[in-house]
Amino acid sequence: MIQLRLRTLVLLHFIALASSEYVYGEPEFKCPKKSKALYPCECVKGSDNGLYIRCENTNLATLSVALQNLASFGMPIEELTIYRGHFVRLYGPLFAHIKARMLIIEETPLATIEDYVFYGVNNTLEQLHLLRTNLSHVGLLGFGILGKAKELVIDGHAFQQLPKDLFAGQEIANSLGIIRVTNGNLSDLPIETFQPLRKLKTLDLHGNQLENLKRNQFKNLRELEVLDISHNQIKKLEAQHIADLTKLGWCNVSHNALSELSRGTFARNSVLKVLHLSHNQIARLDANSFRGMRFLRRLFLSDNVLTDIGRGTFGSIARIGTIDLARNRLKKIEFQMFTQMNYVELLDLAENNITKIEKNSFKDIYQAIINVSHNALELIETAAFENCVNITVLDLSHNRLANFSRRSFDETTFATYFQLSYNNLTNLAQIPIQNMTGLKVLNASYNSITEIPKNCFPKLYELHTIDVSHNNISSIFNGVFQTLKKKKKKKKK
Repeated sequence: MIQLRLRTLVLLHFIALASSEYVYGEPEFKCPKKSKALYPCECVKGSDNGLYIRCENTNLATLSVALQNLASFGMPIEELTIYRGHFVRLYGPLFAHIKARMLIIEETPLATIEDYVFYGVNNTLEQLHLLRTNLSHVGLLGFGILGKAKELVIDGHAFQQLPKDLFAGQEIANSLGIIRVTNGNLSDLPIETFQPLRKLKTLDLHGNQLENLKRNQFKNLRELEVLDISHNQIKKLEAQHIADLTKLGWCNVSHNALSELSRGTFARNSVLKVLHLSHNQIARLDANSFRGMRFLRRLFLSDNVLTDIGRGTFGSIARIGTIDLARNRLKKIEFQMFTQMNYVELLDLAENNITKIEKNSFKDIYQAIINVSHNALELIETAAFENCVNITVLDLSHNRLANFSRRSFDETTFATYFQLSYNNLTNLAQIPIQNMTGLKVLNASYNSITEIPKNCFPKLYELHTIDVSHNNISSIFNGVFQTLKKKKKKKKK
């Protein structure tokens, strides 16, 4: 009995100790009270994972003392930020006793990282961010010993070429999953640089000066899922450059100097879902441009110089959800250009030079947004839209339409929101909406409409908003809105 009481007393003692150290709702690791010992660093906040430390306007000697004092508190560091440091070379056992998970060096004229500078912190460091520095040289074991690092970000740098052996035979090669070397002067990328990184999933090289990719440029990166080489000066992208990227799901090659899309460029990248090719100089597409890309969902081709899209170009990407062709030089939407796209959600053809939509241009499309606004559209041929059920938004605004064929839309095609503002229509009856039983909003404002004659709205029971403001209407047939019953009308008197 006495033994049981002693055990109970000991247990209560430990509970009291625990309760005196931890208060519910407060972080497990709190900023130390003796904060002056950290100068020129400060503890920004505590957390359950560790402290957030920020050091500003310091040289290496002062920083070294501050980090030694920080280490003496024996608490983990969740994030250590060095902002506007006064040093160009990082060397010595600066981080030998620090247990930090994330290290950020920002707005510092750092040019060189010597070997073993991350010794000690390499046991805990998972993320290293070097932001807006002058970095141009890293010793062989500068990054190499970071065996726990999962993410390396070098944003704003002075590298012109990355060393071939930057990761060769190093511990970091076994853990690194994300690399971002962005917004710098990188113009040459040796094939060997990234080859050892077998676990790499994201490679971001945007905002550099790359012009020519080499054969097997991304060799052995079979786990790579995200590739961003946008905002460079790349002139050509071919299958030989990216053939090894068999798991690539997202690719951004926008804002480059591509003049063509070579046959079968992405044939080996069969699981690619998102492809950005906007802001290039691509002039033509054909049936071989996207062959083999059956899982592609988003295709962005805006701001190119496209004048010719061959028949069947989009036939091999049946699962496509978005096709963005805005701000090109297309003059017409050709026969069967968009057909049997059962999963499409957005077709954007705005701000081209389109004057005509040919027969069967849009066929078997369901619940999609179709934008052909801001063009020079004058003619929509008979059966241009066939079996396009419930077009969410059909935007033909800012064109030159003065008339329609009454059979431009077949009996199954209708739009929920039909936008026709800023055209040259003179009579509301010119708009072929007789079969659009699901039409809810009709906007024909800013035209030259003078008359709303009889039978403009036959059996359109879903139609609730009609906007014919900013026209020259002088005649409205008596009872023309009678079929709409209690629906709201908006018109200019």
